Amino acid sequence: MLSQVLDLYHTYMELILVTVGALFLLSFVLLLWQRRVRRRAAVQLDQTTRLLRHVKPSAGVENNLNIILEIYSGILDAYGYAFYVMDDAQQKYLLKAVRHLHDDKGKKAAPSYNRLAPDKKETYQPPISLPANAAGQSMELIKEGEVPLLTIPIKGGKGLIRIGPLSSISGKTRAQLTFVNDLLPQVVDMLVDTDRMKIQTDLVVTSEHALRSVSSMALNSEAVMKKALGMFATSMGIVDGFVMFQQTGGFQVPVLFGWTGEQEQKILRNREVGTQLWRALEHREVAVVRKGDSKYPMLAGLMNGYGDELLLIGKFIDGVRSGLMVTRVDAQMETGLTEDQLSTSIRSLSKQLTKLLRIQNSIKPMTNSYVELMKLLSRTIDDLNPYTVGYSELMSRYSIIIAQEMGLSQRDIQEVALAAYLSNIGVLGLSEDLYLKEGKFSEVEYEKMKLHVDVGAEIVEMLIGSKSVADNIRYHHERMDGHGYPAGLRGADIPVGARIIAVVQTFLAKINGRKYRTPLSFDKALELLKSSAGAQLDPQAVDALVRWFQRKRGAIRTTDRALGPCWEMTCSSAEVCATCPAYGQTHLNCWDVNKNNCQAHGKSCESCFVYTEAMGRRGTKAI
Repeated sequence: MLSQVLDLYHTYMELILVTVGALFLLSFVLLLWQRRVRRRAAVQLDQTTRLLRHVKPSAGVENNLNIILEIYSGILDAYGYAFYVMDDAQQKYLLKAVRHLHDDKGKKAAPSYNRLAPDKKETYQPPISLPANAAGQSMELIKEGEVPLLTIPIKGGKGLIRIGPLSSISGKTRAQLTFVNDLLPQVVDMLVDTDRMKIQTDLVVTSEHALRSVSSMALNSEAVMKKALGMFATSMGIVDGFVMFQQTGGFQVPVLFGWTGEQEQKILRNREVGTQLWRALEHREVAVVRKGDSKYPMLAGLMNGYGDELLLIGKFIDGVRSGLMVTRVDAQMETGLTEDQLSTSIRSLSKQLTKLLRIQNSIKPMTNSYVELMKLLSRTIDDLNPYTVGYSELMSRYSIIIAQEMGLSQRDIQEVALAAYLSNIGVLGLSEDLYLKEGKFSEVEYEKMKLHVDVGAEIVEMLIGSKSVADNIRYHHERMDGHGYPAGLRGADIPVGARIIAVVQTFLAKINGRKYRTPLSFDKALELLKSSAGAQLDPQAVDALVRWFQRKRGAIRTTDRALGPCWEMTCSSAEVCATCPAYGQTHLNCWDVNKNNCQAHGKSCESCFVYTEAMGRRGTKAI
């Protein structure tokens, strides 16, 4: 009996021990699970806190998106992270931020901003844009070519994240990514809306400033001087300049920028500086004073003491008084132009400014002369840069040719001609740094730059009262497929004058070079122009220009001569051509004249369309 009780007791004790052990094990598992839950909650709280703490609308959409990519890089280790945002106008995803976590040696690397592509060693280079259907419905692993990627769509279709190369992810990682991704729709909406409002605000401010700036130049001579000298300095890479007039007891300096405080005091206070500047000119229009010139010791204080420095001085007339424009140039480092080219440029500017001020003085009681003022302003813009000499005149002449070929009425032809001449007048309302910038614009800069068509149209409509001329200016950047600006007009909805101007502008962009690119040959430019007909350009307007050139070229009996004198074909001003030995030579081609002055207007014989057109007729491959 006792043994049975003991056996039963041992059995119960074993059951109790097993139960206690099981309960202990269960408690331990529950404890581990709770700790895991708390740890996951802590991670999620940290991720949420980082979003709330670091995402700041004022920092800009690209910087904020990189912060989001940084959070993703803390969850998932990969080579590259790309954030795309949906562009509703284009109906595609645009790349806004890129982050590279490791370099090719496995070290942490800094983030990349605003569409900066990885270098050639990187295994995945995200495209600039993706189609709207690239997002999919949920997080998934895909392949782009041979590169495995994780694609994460943002709910609502506002954005898309790509991470890679990456061939697999764990369930834990997927859960963390899902949690963060669920937080993003409102954040992305806020960032995109804030960025859009910022752009719109900047555009309104820029528009108002542009209109005020141009309006002030109608009657304010100082505004004209400041704009002319400022654009000249910016286009030449010059940072210092001033305008000086003689007055009783000293000198007046209405325009002054870029100099050190000590140099400013010498310009404003030291009469001997002004005296030596005027003495340097004597009876000339332009003077160059080099560093260390013993004849003008007081001017040494306007040099910074390094490089191949010189003072470039030009004289202009404002009514009954003479004025000086003075700039400091490091001839080797800043401009890349020779002393003769610099002298030609400032001489041209001086003459144009004299004409501007003379017309301005005459139109103060006569507002009907605004058209001539606007034309002269356009020519002044052209002649500031050797690469754009004669641009407005070329725009007008080729537009007349196309309009005549298309059979437009005489009134329409006159309106197209004027609109083409003034098509870029709106840039006067933009900053010099923006208008003369070389290379790619940022998104905000591009939106500001597009304002020049509206600003120019408003100026013209306000001054001459012609809506048709204004509309030709306003819509000359529209495209036949509807993807242009400012209104996205399509096909026949675009005024015919604007369509003509678009063709001429595209053609001139191809045959005229810039400091950073050489022009295309004449025949290559025509071929590319024809290939742009349809989607971008009006086929009828393109055909009209091509047809005119074919007829013009066919009428030339010899293949040894240019279509016409170079100064007429390039519409170069007399100031540029006056010192060129080819000027006025009707029996010789300009490229056959030794020491011609092509470089003064940004050209070389080998790439100038006057030469490449003739070589095309001859059947010789132009350089």
